[in-house]
Amino acid sequence: MILNIRPYRAQDRQALRDICCDVANKGEPIDEFFPDREVTADFLTSYYTEYEPQSTFIAEYDGKIVGYINGCLDNRRYGLVIFFLILPVLVLKAMVRGTFLDKKVRQSLALMMKNWQRLVGWRKTSFNSHSAHVHIGILKEYQHMHLGTYLVEQMIKHVQGHHIAVLTASVHSFNTAGCKFFEKHGFLLKAQYPMNWIYQGHQESYQSLYYVKELS
Repeated sequence: MILNIRPYRAQDRQALRDICCDVANKGEPIDEFFPDREVTADFLTSYYTEYEPQSTFIAEYDGKIVGYINGCLDNRRYGLVIFFLILPVLVLKAMVRGTFLDKKVRQSLALMMKNWQRLVGWRKTSFNSHSAHVHIGILKEYQHMHLGTYLVEQMIKHVQGHHIAVLTASVHSFNTAGCKFFEKHGFLLKAQYPMNWIYQGHQESYQSLYYVKELS
């Protein structure tokens, strides 16, 4: 059994997008919450694969891509690219594909509108800063093999190599394992915002937790 943590390559794009959609809903596939996987993957991964691929690393197990860590070295740049380059194209794409006609999608978007405190809070604490952030995706059956630790350690080295002093991460409060993981690696909880979500057909309320790690 061979584990390999390596830089992202262009040919990894579809595998990364698939993993993202397979674990984006409490570790389960996103389809129940937002059935259009193409649009979901565009929104959640396009910045990292198209605009800053050098800050993404891949976890391979016996040659199979089983996880990834996406990074951004400048949260302000990320926000500008998302709002002014990715979202306009994505909305047009979704309209052409008929994504907004799906009942689940409309329900999900309505809930997202209620999450304005998270968006405003993130903008104040992150969008206006030049700190870095990180996002991890690992296939469910490989989540207990310490891959997250190897990926985070690789990302910390990458961020420090660019002389950036702050690394951030967002975690949903229902993801207790994720919270413990980041706290174990020196991330401190700095803020939390109320959020709404749909899981197995029911609306749930939880907190979006904003973690920060100071890098020496």
